[in-house]
Amino acid sequence: MDTCKFCSEPLKTHWTMCPVCEVNRSEFVCPGCGTKIKSNWRLCPECHTRILCPECLCRLPEHKSECSAENNQIPVDMTEPLHEFTESLTGMEFIFIPGGDFLMGDASGDGVANESPVHEVELNGFYLGKTLVTQGDWEAVMGDNPSRFKSGSKYPVEQISFSDICKFIEALEEKNNGAFKFHLPSEAEWEYAARSGGKDDIYAGSDEPDSVAWYGENSTGRTQAVCTKKPNGFGLFDMSGNVWEWCRDTYRDDAYKLHDGKNPVINDNTPDLVARGGSWNLDAWSVRCTRRFPFAKDSSGSGLGFRLVVERVAKS
Repeated sequence: MDTCKFCSEPLKTHWTMCPVCEVNRSEFVCPGCGTKIKSNWRLCPECHTRILCPECLCRLPEHKSECSAENNQIPVDMTEPLHEFTESLTGMEFIFIPGGDFLMGDASGDGVANESPVHEVELNGFYLGKTLVTQGDWEAVMGDNPSRFKSGSKYPVEQISFSDICKFIEALEEKNNGAFKFHLPSEAEWEYAARSGGKDDIYAGSDEPDSVAWYGENSTGRTQAVCTKKPNGFGLFDMSGNVWEWCRDTYRDDAYKLHDGKNPVINDNTPDLVARGGSWNLDAWSVRCTRRFPFAKDSSGSGLGFRLVVERVAKS
């Protein structure tokens, strides 16, 4: 009996993945000659078989030298969006969130003044990370791991400031040859996605926190591996709890009074950014979908992480 190198779960020898942390145990091999290769290699060094598309860096189907629909590429105009997209360097998965209208804010009366007034917002569709950016994702791009809880590649990266995220995004875009743009979600996008398209769920996927969130009462005082609680209605994990998630809006108490009706984003000279979702060390009230909190841009800590939005860059 083997054990998973990331979470120590006992594994049968013939299993190709860990059922707990979902780490793939199989080796990447060149489809041309069978040489063991790394997931981010573009060409096989032995037989020169092309492995990744030179333009979008998606993995090519076996015996193909050009991209096809099998590669999960994001449509530029998003008229026929795919359900999921996988970034080839890190393996980060992005889920398409269809656009729509919803009532943003605390309609239950459980929140505080900055979660009001409840107001209608219209959003375009977008691709959002299925999970928080993990320590494995960060290491694949940046080569280091700033996290306090260094527990394995499937744990969320934390102790990340806004400037750290900007450096990560710049490096990730460069490694993708500029084919994609990455950015933080707006807080309207974040709440819409967390509430599975604007449903009345208190937490992301449930009205009961323990099934979907790592928070103060069940986290054992630390972050936990992503995808170990139930997903919400869009298939997104850990939008309630585990770590706070940076958003791209600057924080204002009265933001909801200033929102435009379509794709609102607050971007002014206030010093703080919005964070959403709560953290492993907070109570259930703090991991509600409508909870919003300010962090200074240079803040970092073991309860502060992020997830990304991805867009395909149209060729001129």
